[in-house]
Amino acid sequence: MVARDLEIEILCDGLSPGERLGTKDDIRQRFGVAVATINEAVRLLEMRGLIEARPGPGGGLFVATSSVRVALRRSSPQATWGAARYADCLVVRTALEPMVCRDAAAHHDDEDLAAIDRIVEEMDRHSDRPAAYFALNWALHRRIAKLCRNAPLHSIYLTLLDFLEDGLDTTDLRDFDGRADVGVHRELVAAIASGPGDRLEAAIAAHAGISAVQRTRRAAGRSRPSPAR
Repeated sequence: MVARDLEIEILCDGLSPGERLGTKDDIRQRFGVAVATINEAVRLLEMRGLIEARPGPGGGLFVATSSVRVALRRSSPQATWGAARYADCLVVRTALEPMVCRDAAAHHDDEDLAAIDRIVEEMDRHSDRPAAYFALNWALHRRIAKLCRNAPLHSIYLTLLDFLEDGLDTTDLRDFDGRADVGVHRELVAAIASGPGDRLEAAIAAHAGISAVQRTRRAAGRSRPSPAR
């Protein structure tokens, strides 16, 4: 969770390459976690190409000098798992999504809404760059899930997101319509802000429709998988 929170900040809060995040101890005190937890979070972010650790006076953790607003896809054996298993996980994720969004609609505050609004605006700015767009898309859904008060639901949902992100093939995105996709997510965020009710249910259904199309395309064959929303 520490790694995910820092990833969202780097991708969506306007942090510049080379910007200093602080020392490991600064981050540890900020999140109130153990040294081992910070070490593991740093390792994960370094693997994703998001941060750099610099030793010596004035050192610490810095936003990576390489572009951080591009596709950030982890190398993992999970990425080679079969399309059927991917589709199965997408079905479960889609089934859990309404519960996660309803929890977010019931328990958000102004800071939460500002954070997810920022991510959607970044998605809009990157709607013509599919790889970067999807990195932000995953960040949005993780930030929404952060509002979930149901611990088992939160844990299972984030695990599924990790699996789906690792299994996403961004090499063939010719059919991707970023403008239409961001519109669905913008309405989902607005509906969460408005609270539980008919608008939220309609937005959840529209988002589920995107996943249904994606499942159909994956089932049609592995040669041209379409991206999961």
